[in-house]
Amino acid sequence: MFYISLETDEKMKTEAKYDPTLDRDMILAGADAGAIMEKVCIKHKQTLKQYVLKLINQDKTFYDVRKLYLKDSHHPTVNKKGELKINLKNLKLPDLTVSEGDQYSVEYADGKIILTRV
Repeated sequence: MFYISLETDEKMKTEAKYDPTLDRDMILAGADAGAIMEKVCIKHKQTLKQYVLKLINQDKTFYDVRKLYLKDSHHPTVNKKGELKINLKNLKLPDLTVSEGDQYSVEYADGKIILTRV
């Protein structure tokens, strides 16, 4: 005789469920990808892209979500540790020449972060 345990594991993570009504309302309200991901508890943009494509397919209407298709390499973001990493090769700065070991001073003025070579 076999017994099947129906107990749930406490460590199981809650999974975001596709909710077309909530997604549609937030998109029409003009929410960007980050706000939608936070509200719907999505951790990855790929999941949101799949939800938006499913919504587009269901409604037969194109929905444009701000900041959903931006490439991260061209738009550096601050991570959970408070670090800002910049990949200079992806920024396409033709006049900039850098070499390993270059040092920069960092200033903040008028909402801009300014890097100056030391």
